[in-house]
Amino acid sequence: MKLLTKLFGSKYDKDIPYTYHAIINVIEDDDSVQISYMADKICTLTNFLKKRQITPDNVTIYEVFNGKETLINKDCYMTKDGNWFSKTMLCNPMTSRYGDAKTEHNCQFRDRNNRICGPC
Repeated sequence: MKLLTKLFGSKYDKDIPYTYHAIINVIEDDDSVQISYMADKICTLTNFLKKRQITPDNVTIYEVFNGKETLINKDCYMTKDGNWFSKTMLCNPMTSRYGDAKTEHNCQFRDRNNRICGPC
């Protein structure tokens, strides 16, 4: 583990995203009016959207990683029948993107807060 990560936490780990950014179209199929939410953890973001009854097919999620936003494929957070993955189911496809797959008990994001920023 790198020194800054050891001292200050996973926000300084350049091998995993800094934050996650969700964009929701206010009017379906019209991206002229959008709402954005951000969170330090993908599970926090998807749980927030699920509680607000926002379906995954109406959301685009990006990982903010090494200074740029990268689109996350919906099959990393959405089931085949169009629902959100549970927190446990979310761990494997998301953490395996950054190396060895983790569980919620050894997640590399566990030191981060569960706050949501938005709507923006």
